[in-house]
Formats: sequence, structure tokens, C-alpha cells
Amino acid sequence: MRGGLQESDEMEQGTEIEGKKLDIVKYAFDRFYDAGFHATGMEAALAGSGISKRTLYKYFPSKEDLIEAVLWLYSEGVVHELFDPVAHISDPREQIIEFFDVRKITGRMLTRGCLGVKAAQEYAGKHEGIVELGIAASSRGEMKFLELCKRAGFAKPQRLAKQLNLLLHGALALSHASGETSAFMLAKDAASAVLENAPLLQPARAGS
Repeated sequence: MRGGLQESDEMEQGTEIEGKKLDIVKYAFDRFYDAGFHATGMEAALAGSGISKRTLYKYFPSKEDLIEAVLWLYSEGVVHELFDPVAHISDPREQIIEFFDVRKITGRMLTRGCLGVKAAQEYAGKHEGIVELGIAASSRGEMKFLELCKRAGFAKPQRLAKQLNLLLHGALALSHASGETSAFMLAKDAASAVLENAPLLQPARAGS
């Protein structure tokens, strides 16, 4: 299996979904998110949408094709919904800490869990491609944290990004189980402590 960050790069460079195809994916997105992948058949995913079976199968010959498109949409949404509210903050350290302040984020995403993790769990041992895409989707936060940690000048940005992503997924899991988001404020405190103790790159000595 390829690493999540590598697969995430490939997803980010993928072809954009547009038009009727995007309509199908958006509609199926909520059905898969709420009921699960195995419990939701192709027709059930589009029930009530007004989209015909013929149109559905024209764009998505199999359920796996549809799930892959849903995971692509989710991976894009994660970045925008979670990081856009703090994108205006110029200091990368502050941006990371304020990312965990749930008061800046609206909608249901924080209490629905990670769709990428759900996909990887449901298809473990059954469909390697979907598992890889699920892991890649769950790694999008890590990619963004890595970018911010590099900008902040931390000595071990990869390790730090993984620690921050672990805090993110812990908060997502607890918020999904409880239906409320107080776990994110605890994660914010933990992220602040992690950053405070993380070593910075040492400036190169003159003449070295």
C-alpha cells in the first residue's frame, strides 16, 4: 500500500468533477456519510434525487467508482471547510493553534467523523483502492499541517504534522461519538503544548 501523503498528492492533482457528475457525487456524499458505504446501495445513494439509473450508471459504472469520487470530494472539502476559516492568519504557528478553535467552523463536519477513515475501515481486506483513497483523504489535514510546520521553521515538520493530525482525528472521533465539539478545545490546548516544545531549525553559522 502506498503512503497516505503520496496518494493525497495524486488525489489533489486529479480531474475535477463537474456538471451532472458532480450533482450525483454531492447527493451520494451525504447518504454514504450518514448510512455507511456497505449499507447504502447505488440506487439508495441517489433515492429522491430525481437522477435516473441510466444517468447514474453512465457516469459511474460501479459503486466503487462512485465511492472513489465521493472520497475525492471529501478530501477537497476537508481542506476548505477546516482550514479556510484561519487562512487569513499570517503566522503559521498561530494558524495551527486557531485551526482547532471550533467557533470558526460552521456545519456538521466536526461531528460526523472522518469519511476517509470510515471508508478505510469498511473496505479493509475487501478493496485496496478504496482503502488507499480513504487513507489519503484522512491525510489531507496532515499535508496542510506539514506545509504550515515548514513555514514556521520547525526542525522536524513531518513528525510534528503527524502529531497534529493525530490530535485532529482524535477530536473528530470523540466529537462524532458525543455529538458535540468540546474535544477540539482540548486538542487546541494539546496542539499549543506540542508546538511550544517542538525544536526549531538552527540558523546556519556564517562560513560553515
